[in-house]
Amino acid sequence: MLRLFVPRAAEEAPRVRIIGSPLRHLRTLRLRPGARVVCFDEDGAEHEVELSRVGDRAAEGVIVATRRPQRESGFDLVLAPALLKGDRMDLVVEKATELGVRRIAPILSRHVVGRGARVDRWRRIAASAAEQSGRTQVPTIDAPADFATLVRGIWPPLRVLAWEGERAVSFESLPATAGAAIAVVGPEGGFAPDEVEAARDAGFATVALAPRILRAETAAIVTAALCLHRWGDVGRLSSPEQLR
Repeated sequence: MLRLFVPRAAEEAPRVRIIGSPLRHLRTLRLRPGARVVCFDEDGAEHEVELSRVGDRAAEGVIVATRRPQRESGFDLVLAPALLKGDRMDLVVEKATELGVRRIAPILSRHVVGRGARVDRWRRIAASAAEQSGRTQVPTIDAPADFATLVRGIWPPLRVLAWEGERAVSFESLPATAGAAIAVVGPEGGFAPDEVEAARDAGFATVALAPRILRAETAAIVTAALCLHRWGDVGRLSSPEQLR
């Protein structure tokens, strides 16, 4: 069944109004009155909706069932990737959303090449990825921030910076349990030495990802996967409630 992210879906329950990108999706699939879709909202609820009208500017439907499946990871991960060019950043946003990242905070570090901030586009990509992957929350997407400003921010005690120069610390060296973390990943040119030191001074642990050099978009996705495997639910068996 088609899943759509519809903010405040139950605001006028039992009726639901669908506009914008979700409406375009409906119209692309040529769904008609009587068809059923699933609308999920920012509160984590999923509503099974029977369409009553599909128009040019809006679709309407009636909620016939509501549930609150537990598909979100209990681990609160902020992924802070260096800003990448074009579709590389799109890929990071999409895959991080599928993996279960709660927030994506792009950074502008010294060797960043891409400078275009397409925050609205990234938010649309995140919503689409959440629809496709069965998530009940869409991650928050921040506007790009300066690296120095980000590392000085208020973050969970577990702070990780993936760095190709690290030779002694891996993810296995980090605490076995955690409820939240921020993970920072650099651009294609890596971090400047003074950036690494600034992050360490702010409480970030530098960690190695692999004995090989990864492309920046690969490193960001691998970092998210390693964090959510070690402290979240990636690689874990799903509960019956999650499969509903």
